[in-house]
Amino acid sequence: MNRLRNELVVYAGRLRVDPWARDLGPAWLLIRDGRFAEIAPGRTRPGEWPDTCASLDLSRAVVLPGLVDSHVHLTESGDGAGEDVSAARTASERVELGVRNARTALRAGITTVADCGGPPGAVFEVRARAAALPDCARTLVAAAPITTVRGHSWRLGGEAPDAASVRELVTRFALAGADFIKVMASGGGTPGAPPWEPSFPEELLRGAVETAASLGRPLKVHCLSAGSMRTAVAAGVTLIEHGKFRTAAEDGGGFDAAVAYLLAKAGTVICPTLSVGHHVLAAPPEASGDAAALWRRRHPYDLEDFRHLVESGVRMVSGTDAGWRFTPFDALPGELRMMAGAGMTNREALAAATTDAAAALGMGDRIGRIAPGYQADFIAADADPVDDLTALDRLHAVARDGQVIR
Repeated sequence: MNRLRNELVVYAGRLRVDPWARDLGPAWLLIRDGRFAEIAPGRTRPGEWPDTCASLDLSRAVVLPGLVDSHVHLTESGDGAGEDVSAARTASERVELGVRNARTALRAGITTVADCGGPPGAVFEVRARAAALPDCARTLVAAAPITTVRGHSWRLGGEAPDAASVRELVTRFALAGADFIKVMASGGGTPGAPPWEPSFPEELLRGAVETAASLGRPLKVHCLSAGSMRTAVAAGVTLIEHGKFRTAAEDGGGFDAAVAYLLAKAGTVICPTLSVGHHVLAAPPEASGDAAALWRRRHPYDLEDFRHLVESGVRMVSGTDAGWRFTPFDALPGELRMMAGAGMTNREALAAATTDAAAALGMGDRIGRIAPGYQADFIAADADPVDDLTALDRLHAVARDGQVIR
C-alpha cells in the first residue's frame, strides 16, 4: 500500500469510466486529495501535470470504478454462526470483526459497503475506524434495523411497537449519523419471525418513509414476501432489500406477477442478495446442516424469480448480505455473475455495482464512476468485465480515495 500522498498520476492501458462507456482507450488520471482531478485520454502524459508526484503504471490493465456492495453486515462473521453467537460478542469484538471484514471487502475491489443493520455503537465505530484506514472499504451504516417487538434481528436494538416508536427511531438514528435507514417489513431468519409474514402495516411504513425523507436519508426496507413488497410500494418505499417471494409452504411457488408489475411501475429498486443461498449450498454439510436442505429448495426459485423481475423491468442494484449465514465479504464478483446468469447483461450487472448502486445510496455524484470531482475509487483488472465478469477475480490494483493497494 502506498504512502498517503496528495497527488497521484495513473496511466490506464484501457479506461472504463462507467459501465456504459463505449470507447475504452488509454488514458491518464490525475488524482489530487483523494479525488479524480483530471482525465486525459491518449498515450501521452499531459506536459503541464506535476512531474514530482507519485505515479502508477497500469498499462496492462483495464481501469474501472470501484465496486459497491449495497448490503452487508460488517459485525457478523459469515461463518454460519447463529444469532445467539453473534449476540454474545462484546462491543470491541464486533468492532474488530467489522474492520477485518471491511478490509477483506476492499481487497476484493469493493470500495464502498453499506452496512444494513448492526448494533449502533459498534457499526458507527467500525465506520470511523474504516475511514481512517486506507486498506478498508468506505463504510456506510444504518445503525440497527427497525423491526417489530421480537421481530427479525430484534436483538440489535431496533424494536418499535407502534408508529410513534418507528418515527422516533428513524429520527434518533439519523441524528446520530446513520447514512441511511433500514426497516424490516417482513420476518427473516430470526426464530419466531417467519419471512412470509409482513411486519408493519402500510401506515407505519409510510411514517418511516416520510421521516427518513424529511431528514435527507435513504430508506432501505427488508422484504421477503409478496405481501410485504406490496405494502412497501403502497407506503412509498423505493429501495427494497432481498425482494423474495417466500411462502409458508417453502415450495418456491410464491412469485406474484402483479407485485412485479407494481415494483416496475413505481421504479422501485431491489437489492437481490442472491449470494446467501449460493454460499449456504457451498458450505460444508457438517456446517450448513438443515439449512442446506431448505436452500436447495429456495435458491433455484430465487434465481428464477430474479429473472422474472428483470424481465418485468424492475431495477436492480448489487448486494450480497455478506456476514449473514455463510456469505463472505469478497462475494460481490460472484453475485454479479449470478445476476448476469439469471437475466441481466454483464454491462447491467456491472452498473448495478457502480453507477446504479451509488445513485440508490444517494451518492451518485461522488462514487460509482471515474470523472473529475468523484472520489478516486478504482480497480484495475486484466480484462474488461463487460466482456468477462471473471476479470473481477483478477485485480492488479485497488484504490479507495486514491490510496492504492497493489
